[in-house]
Amino acid sequence: MAEPVFLEMAGIRKEFPGVVANDRVDLRVERGEIHGLLGENGAGKSTLMKILYGLYTPDEGEIYLDGDRLDLDSPQDAIDAGIGMVHQHFQLIPRLTVAENVVLGEREPATPFRPDAESPIPEAVRSNRVVQSVAERFSLGLDAPTRRIQRLADRYGFDLDAGAKISELDVGQRQRVEILKALYRDVDLLILDEPTAVLTPTEAERLFDSLDRLTDEGLSIIFITHKLDEVESIVDRVTILREGKNAGTAVVSEVTQADLAEMMVGREVLFQIEKEGVDLGEPVLQLQNVHADDDRGIEALSGVDLTVRAGEVVGIAGVSGNGQNELAEVAAGIRQPTTGSVRVDGTDLTGAAPRQFVDSGVSFVPEDRLEYGCAADLSVMHNATLKEFRDQRFDGPLGLDYDELEAYAETLVEEFDVRGVEDVTETKAGDLSGGNLQKLILARELDRNPALLVANQPTRGVDVGAIEFIREALLDQRMNGTGIVLFSEDLDEITDLSDRILVIYEGEFVYETTPEEADRDRIGLEMTGGGRAGGDQRPSDRHADVTAAASEGER
Repeated sequence: MAEPVFLEMAGIRKEFPGVVANDRVDLRVERGEIHGLLGENGAGKSTLMKILYGLYTPDEGEIYLDGDRLDLDSPQDAIDAGIGMVHQHFQLIPRLTVAENVVLGEREPATPFRPDAESPIPEAVRSNRVVQSVAERFSLGLDAPTRRIQRLADRYGFDLDAGAKISELDVGQRQRVEILKALYRDVDLLILDEPTAVLTPTEAERLFDSLDRLTDEGLSIIFITHKLDEVESIVDRVTILREGKNAGTAVVSEVTQADLAEMMVGREVLFQIEKEGVDLGEPVLQLQNVHADDDRGIEALSGVDLTVRAGEVVGIAGVSGNGQNELAEVAAGIRQPTTGSVRVDGTDLTGAAPRQFVDSGVSFVPEDRLEYGCAADLSVMHNATLKEFRDQRFDGPLGLDYDELEAYAETLVEEFDVRGVEDVTETKAGDLSGGNLQKLILARELDRNPALLVANQPTRGVDVGAIEFIREALLDQRMNGTGIVLFSEDLDEITDLSDRILVIYEGEFVYETTPEEADRDRIGLEMTGGGRAGGDQRPSDRHADVTAAASEGER
């Protein structure tokens, strides 16, 4: 017998200027289930959930929770009804503690001001009623809430100290603080918007364990994701949106990933991409004995040597936080090494400005596309031409030829299938969905036909159709002779795209292999430092052999 419907969204329609985001969508969620919401970037998933959370008002449709009709005019209305939402981009204040962030905005009376006898405040002041009245008015009164928050964290295995500052927490812990904010308000339905987009695989597994505990106690969860393996491992039922419409709901145990992918994009999706052989050229990147500090001034790279040749994809595998970001930024010229040298296409660029790296043929796809990959408040046209506007083809009689800039941007949008762009001169880059923004950044960086491409997590947080497109674009660029440094936490992506694989651990390369020889268990062991006691070849021992083989085109 089917469980009774706990949430029902019926005939939801939401239209923005020129775009129908939701076209009479139906969604039904049962009590105590994890219900997946799957779809391409821009399919309408986030819009539907923002309607459920009171951030948007639907043009048509009705919402029922546990049989009661809801009229949601604000997030506070949703919270009062028992609905919580954890957004993809965290909404935390770093300088405040976990407890302070959780209770922020909570309509709860403060704990009375009662300093004890050991307080440095004089007794005459402590006992003064006026002082007590003022203190109570401005006191947060966090003692009781902090204890409750700590009990919640312990109950669900969140491994959090309620008194710790947000700035001291890693990204996985910050994710759990966002969930705590909802649990503290006694929600019955929790919306998670791409919760693993910034998590490592290990952190994602811990999150899944916590979600299982929550549903065991009757909480219902809507899990927005692009990742089919996550749907398969954590979701009970899944609803797929395609172009703003409901493409169907399925019991996950009864369908395959290929079925779900086809429902998402309306065609068969290739999970395996054929990689052709290519003759490697001269080195386009040479790092020698590179040391570099992170943003805190702590050494993140400890004597890295790396050579990448024209037409070669070198995949860097590692657990997040082991120097990948610093290595990517050194190679792209936006972080200076403390010691060592950087050569690009035969030119020594050690200590050079980022602009010199760009002019020398370096393209960069950063890990955080919104913060570092674009100017979110500028138009798609401005973002598409950020690195090329100095080109003579855009010269006009009185400055820049904006008609040419617009035509160029429109060409990139079309060639790279960037959706959600009504007008390249009006649509802001920050208004694009994550996957479409990623394709815009990739279009800008690849159209330059660079000598070197540094791609840091190029497919993180994008849908299966966009992943297929991005991977094919990277391999096409490889065939054009571009050397690529690929950073990814997806081992399948690393092995599918790379010619050579290096494992980084605590700022050093600890293991080197090729896709043909790759042993996933061994790579995983090396990523966590477990292979250091072994006697196998290290990257420095193997490099000459691998490079020689590569130069003969044997891969």
